[in-house]
Amino acid sequence: MPIEKEQFLEQFSKQALDERISLFLGAGGSCDAGYPTWSSLFEPLAKELKISIDSSTDYYQLAQYYANTFGRNELRKKINNYINKNKFESPLLNELIDVGFTNIWTTNFDNTLELNYQRRNILINKVFQDADLSNVELNKRINIFKLNGDINNLEGIIATQSDYEKYTDTHHIMSMFFKRELISSTFLFIGYSFTDHLVLNCLSELTKYLGESTNCHYTIIKREPKNQYFDYFIDDLEKRYNLRVLLVNQYEEVPVILAELNQKIRNRRVFISGAFGSYETDIEQYSHALSKSLSFQLLRNNYRIVNGIGRRFGTHLIGYANEYLAKEGVKDIERYLIVRPFVGKGENELTEKRYLREEVISKCGSAIFVFGDRVPHTHSGMLEEFEIAHRQHKAIIPIAYPGMISEELWKKVSENITSYPYLEGTIKKLSEKEPVESLSQTIVHILDSIQEIK
Repeated sequence: MPIEKEQFLEQFSKQALDERISLFLGAGGSCDAGYPTWSSLFEPLAKELKISIDSSTDYYQLAQYYANTFGRNELRKKINNYINKNKFESPLLNELIDVGFTNIWTTNFDNTLELNYQRRNILINKVFQDADLSNVELNKRINIFKLNGDINNLEGIIATQSDYEKYTDTHHIMSMFFKRELISSTFLFIGYSFTDHLVLNCLSELTKYLGESTNCHYTIIKREPKNQYFDYFIDDLEKRYNLRVLLVNQYEEVPVILAELNQKIRNRRVFISGAFGSYETDIEQYSHALSKSLSFQLLRNNYRIVNGIGRRFGTHLIGYANEYLAKEGVKDIERYLIVRPFVGKGENELTEKRYLREEVISKCGSAIFVFGDRVPHTHSGMLEEFEIAHRQHKAIIPIAYPGMISEELWKKVSENITSYPYLEGTIKKLSEKEPVESLSQTIVHILDSIQEIK
């Protein structure tokens, strides 16, 4: 039975926050960037062969017939002409990039994925043959695995039935690597029709050996009310290949669903802005008490803490968050505690710091502000972070502390409380006068309410 949208959002967002996700992009995922689907790519070739394309067409076989008739070089030339004349900007891919996949697999020849990542200054590592696997940097770059080869290497593309039959010999290690990831990661298949056997054979093999232990994967597919086999096809994907299917009426719904998924992921990440330079006992003790209580409450309620290591308070917060995670036996601490120091150098120091702040805050759903020294004639990182969070429409939670910037922010928010409806009824509790345990619980309550609203 197809999965409901809310189920998909809830289940896949959890996997995304645990960084256990991979993307599989089919030809349908490149369509809004101007690239052809498999059917539109091969339709002109079919006309030359005087045959028609329908839902049962085997494109590898069609390409083989074309190569047999007109030569393999002519086939490559036609594929190159159709694929290398398109734009590359894609709203769908922008949403997919925001999800945060580190490993992406695709059967597409085109470079739309690479170009969209490059446009956002994100480093990638492209793999389209076994020899490239030795260069994979799992933790440093986005890895794009091109199962059918790359348009810039026409000699090596997998297009014909003959190419496919030799695949396990020519791409043996790539195939093994793909199967390993199907076991260890949860895939989201986008724009993929499951009409060829490349993926299904891998899934079938894993089911054969792993049985009910096979990993669960997800796909979004458009309904086909006129296809009498469609319901049986979906049922087969679910029962034999352990794929959870979310059905949509139009392809235009997919970017909207992905935007909701991204918001759900962001809402679990909380950016905490806070710093002070004083060594006074009162503020030092309060910082320790608040950072311990707040970090424990957030992590206990499955929120992720994001911090730029603000002076003194930042180190307190990170220390207590590490303490909680260690006590809970969490091994992958960086999944729950995301530390991104804002550093810059030379003439562009402030510009570089702002760029880093914008990037980090954009991946969060809310921002907490506490402390903040007011130093005359000095650039305030907290005020800049507040301005960025406000401009990006993040949920803002200021904690008033006497004589510091967070008190000014608290007053500003209080005076415009209608712009912060999620704080109505709780704004007065966001103060150092409130016991830290009660304050931390109030903040979690606010964050929980935001989950329901958004």
